Amino acid sequence: SVLYWSLFEDMQIFVKSVAGTSVVDVNAATSMEELRAMVAAAQGVDAERVSLVTDKLLEGTVAECGILAEQTINVVLAVDGGKKKKKKKKVHKGPKKPTHRHKNVPMRVLKFYKVEGDGEGTEYKVTHDRIECPHPDCGAGVFMAVHKDRQTCGKCSLTYVFQKK
Repeated sequence: SVLYWSLFEDMQIFVKSVAGTSVVDVNAATSMEELRAMVAAAQGVDAERVSLVTDKLLEGTVAECGILAEQTINVVLAVDGGKKKKKKKKVHKGPKKPTHRHKNVPMRVLKFYKVEGDGEGTEYKVTHDRIECPHPDCGAGVFMAVHKDRQTCGKCSLTYVFQKK
């Protein structure tokens, strides 16, 4: 069912835009500028870009653009803005910082205590080699880490700094 028309017969074209769909009566000799004016009058929206399927219809007549009767034409409005330009990647100076790796120390708990005694008899004395954290949130069994210039609690962040002599 191909629709044939002559240059002088009027035909209907469906115009689809943001405002909705409307019907415009044109003939094959109608220019694209006249079509844009008809669309603006019918829908109250300026026709920025008129396209048929995927082809942009810029200039010429309806017959030259290949528009047939009862075809749908899309009208698209120009929009300000759009996607921004891609940012340039930063060039980093120097080598990448090495990540912290956990080091497993066998029998680490033995560093917390010191056993004194000669091994004869039952007289052994066990003392704390490290200080327990005095903060009330930590309680017993939480020892402070020993650094070269300070002692720090890993649970509550209490720190004692050594004075240089």
